[in-house]
Amino acid sequence: MYSKIYSGIALGIDGMLISVEADVSMGLPGLSLVGYLSSSVKEAGDRVRTALRNSGYCIPSRKVTVNLSPADVRKDGTGFDIAIASSILISMGDFHITDIFMKSLEETLFLGELGLDGSILPVPGVLPIVDYAAEHGISRVILPAENAAEASFIKGISIIPVRNMVDIIQMMTKNRFMEEYISVRSEYIPNERYMYDLADIRGQEMMKRGVIIAVSGFHNILLTGAAGSGKSMVAKCIPELMPPLSYEESLELTKIYSVAGMLDMSEGLMTKRPFRTPGQNVSTAALIGGGKNPKPGEVSLATGGVLFLDEFPEFQKNVIESLRQPMEDRKVTVSRVKASYTFPARFMLVSARNNCPCGFYPDRRRCRCTSMDIFRYQNKISHPIMDRIDIRLEIRPVKYEELFSEAKGLSSAEAGTMIGVARRRQEERFKNESFRFNSEIPQSRIEEYIILGEEERTKLRSIYESSDISARGYFKILRLARTIADLNDRDRISCDDIEEALYFRNDNGTGQGAYMT
Repeated sequence: MYSKIYSGIALGIDGMLISVEADVSMGLPGLSLVGYLSSSVKEAGDRVRTALRNSGYCIPSRKVTVNLSPADVRKDGTGFDIAIASSILISMGDFHITDIFMKSLEETLFLGELGLDGSILPVPGVLPIVDYAAEHGISRVILPAENAAEASFIKGISIIPVRNMVDIIQMMTKNRFMEEYISVRSEYIPNERYMYDLADIRGQEMMKRGVIIAVSGFHNILLTGAAGSGKSMVAKCIPELMPPLSYEESLELTKIYSVAGMLDMSEGLMTKRPFRTPGQNVSTAALIGGGKNPKPGEVSLATGGVLFLDEFPEFQKNVIESLRQPMEDRKVTVSRVKASYTFPARFMLVSARNNCPCGFYPDRRRCRCTSMDIFRYQNKISHPIMDRIDIRLEIRPVKYEELFSEAKGLSSAEAGTMIGVARRRQEERFKNESFRFNSEIPQSRIEEYIILGEEERTKLRSIYESSDISARGYFKILRLARTIADLNDRDRISCDDIEEALYFRNDNGTGQGAYMT
C-alpha cells in the first residue's frame, strides 16, 4: 500500500517541504530509505523500526521503501523520523483511515525525532519550516511538545503537540487529531530601566554624540583610545538605545536562533536586540557562518543588533577580512555542492582598539611601544575594512576632574529621545522601501533621498578633491550627514551637518586622527 505525507527541512533561515512517500509490498523483507540522505537520515530506519516495536507495532516482513523527495536536495538531521514512521504505519494498512481524515493528513506537516522507546524529541529549525509550510497550503503541524511554543508564533496554522508515537497511533485509530496547542503569551513590555546607562560614563560627551549618530542611522563605528577610557562600557549601552524590535524583525531573529539551535522559548519570541561579543580566537566559519552542515555565524546571530569586536586588531587577519562582504551586502551566502544557504547579516559593527599593543599610548611614561610597534598595530586593519566603517572615533583618556565631577552627563534616556526623532524620520522616509536606515541607502538611490543645495555640493566637492577619501568614503559622509540632519529634525542637509559628518568619519586615509578635546 502506498502513502504520502509531508515533512520539512530548513535551508538557511528558509524552509522547504519534503514529501515522505512509503510503500509496503511483497518482496525481499527490509526497510530501504532513498532520496539523497545524510547518514543521520539513513540511521532513521533503525530508530523507526525499534520505536514502532516498542510502541506496539512491528514493521511487517515485507519490502518497505521510503522516499524523501525532491531527490536533488540533501536531507540532513533527525526531524524526518516521525514522518517516516507515520507514513509506514499508514502503508501497513492496519488502520481504517477515512477519506476525510486522509485528506487532512495530506495537509499536515510531521516534524520530530524518535527515541528508541517511541518518545518524540525536539528538533532545531522548526520555526522557518512551519512558517514556509503555512504559506504553502499546510493547515496543521504535528511536532514535539517542546517545540510547540516556538511553532505557535506562526499565524494561520494549527499546532498539534505529541510526546510519543502512541499519540500518533491513537490519532490514526480514532481518525481524529489531538487537541491544538493554545499559546499563553504575555504582552512584551520594554524595560524602562537601563542595565547600562550612558550617564554612568563620566566625560566623553563627544564619544556619546558619535554613538548616538551611529545608532540613529545604524552606522558601523570604531572606537580607538587608551585602555579604560570607556570603549567597552559605551558599547554595552548601544542595544538599549535601539528601538524595540518590530514583529517582522523578531520573527526573523527567532528563525536565525532556531536554525542555530540556540533558541530559548522560555520568554517566547525574541524581543531584545542581540549583543554578540565573539572572542579574538573565533574562526571564520564561526564568525561568518558555514561548517559541514551550514549554520548561521555571529554576524547573523547579531542581526538587528550589535556585533561587538573588542581589541579589533587582535583578531586573525583572515577573520577580519571575511567581514567585507557581510558589511557591504547585509547577508551571508554559504555555497555547497548541492545547495546554497543565505543568512541575514544586518548587524551594526561596533569595534574597539587601543592606540598601541600595550594600551597606554600616548602616555609615554608608561608606554614602551616603539613607533614601528604602534604603526604595525594600527595598520592591522586593512583600508578596505576601515573604509566600510562609517564612524571612527579617537577617544582621549578621562581627566580626574571629569571622573569625579558631580555634573551628570548625557543619559541613555535622553539619548533615546534624540535617537527616536531620527528613527521616526527614517521610518517615514523609507516606509515603502526594503531598507530602513540611512546607512542602507543604495548608492543608486543617494540622489533621491539626499538632496543637496549648491553650497553643500561645492563643499563636498572641495572635500573630495583636497583629501584622499575613496568614492565609498564620499557616500559614507553623505549618509552620515543625512543622519545628523535627522537628529537635528531637518529635511535638508546643511554644511554644518557635512562638517560634523567629516569630523566623525575621521577620514585621513589611515583612520587615525587627533584626540578629541
